[in-house]
Amino acid sequence: MSNNSTRAERAQTALQFYVETKGEVFENSSSEIVDLIADLLHLVARTDQGDDPVDSALYLARLHFDAEHDNPAETAGE
Repeated sequence: MSNNSTRAERAQTALQFYVETKGEVFENSSSEIVDLIADLLHLVARTDQGDDPVDSALYLARLHFDAEHDNPAETAGE
């Protein structure tokens, strides 16, 4: 079972790979996270055929985050 710390570590690994794939030096910064999110939104807009894929993806991602973040069982041991 993943907890929030595991999720954050997994995301950081993906972020580092993303930054290095662009030929840049990984700095573990919020601006790198923003760039990745923007590119993921480009991907969802190209992939999802719904009415508003970007808003839908952001809404669902926020629901998942809130459910995981506010769950005491998910933050145990962090």
